[in-house]
Amino acid sequence: MRRISVKLLFAIIISFLATNLIFILIARFVLSRYIQEEKMNVPAYNVLAFGLFFIAVVVFVFVFLALIRSHIRYLKEISKQVQKISNGDLGATIHVRGKDELAELSQNINKMSAQLRTKFDRERELEQVKNQLISSVSHDLRTPLTSIVGYLDLIKKRESMDDETLYSYLYIVDSKAKYLTDLIEELFDYTKLTSPDLQLQRNEVDMKRLLQQVIGEYEPILTREGIDVQTNFACEWNAFIDVEKMVRVFQNLLENVKKYSKKPSLLEVNQEIDEGYIVISFRNSINISEKIEVEKLFDRFYRGDESRTDANGSGLGLAIAKQIIQLHQGEIRADRQHNKLTFFIKLPLIQESLKNHL
Repeated sequence: MRRISVKLLFAIIISFLATNLIFILIARFVLSRYIQEEKMNVPAYNVLAFGLFFIAVVVFVFVFLALIRSHIRYLKEISKQVQKISNGDLGATIHVRGKDELAELSQNINKMSAQLRTKFDRERELEQVKNQLISSVSHDLRTPLTSIVGYLDLIKKRESMDDETLYSYLYIVDSKAKYLTDLIEELFDYTKLTSPDLQLQRNEVDMKRLLQQVIGEYEPILTREGIDVQTNFACEWNAFIDVEKMVRVFQNLLENVKKYSKKPSLLEVNQEIDEGYIVISFRNSINISEKIEVEKLFDRFYRGDESRTDANGSGLGLAIAKQIIQLHQGEIRADRQHNKLTFFIKLPLIQESLKNHL
């Protein structure tokens, strides 16, 4: 009953019945009058028959058009909106009426329009990100390159340079070259992670054991920096993850702890289960005077307090961590309370992860 073909069939039937009814009424009235007056002859009969047929056709067309008028107006509205979309008004929608084929067509056009708008916005956002990335990378690459070129020029002109000065210059060149290499590698990794063609290599993993392994590898490094590690893993818990990329997340967070923690201090790593999600937290102490804008921590090339002389990171570590967590349908955020900086990672448990993956 909701299909437009059925509605058109009903419109034809109703138009036909209405035409016949009017035809019979007019015919009876006219014929009875002519019979009473006994003026009917063959030419007059032919004219009368043609006139009645013409009236019937007009009535049929009029009734049929009246019945399908709303559908015609709806088609015109659809055509008008499609024209707007084709002219660049992406996101334009059509009011869905009823549940017939025209309604389905409107729904599909609305879906197409929304997808085109999303795709256009995404492409524009990617273009802006690319421009910002090029601008930031140009600046970040130029700085160490300038230092390398400058010190190499000094080394080439070392007529009166002693060995100690030469070694110090070579050390600076080496450190800047390593920083440049790390920056390029992280930039390459970030570019891969933001590619729409990226496929995660997911496996079911015991997250407790994975986290213990990563922390165990970093603990000697943190200890040398004066940072003790305290863990609290209450239970066994699994997730469906790309192990290599998730290890990268934990490493980037631990590197951030190593760079920005107050020394000596304590790093607390906790986990808990919250409504079908694994919540992992990294809490460390920082100096109250540390200038860190929490809302910008996951921005590309943000390095916290730029006045720090040891802030030599690429500024992509936390941005990479955020991208990886989002690819796992999770969340990552930071919170600062006085001298405590806490990172929270929220990942789906194995059941939710499998459902999203499938």
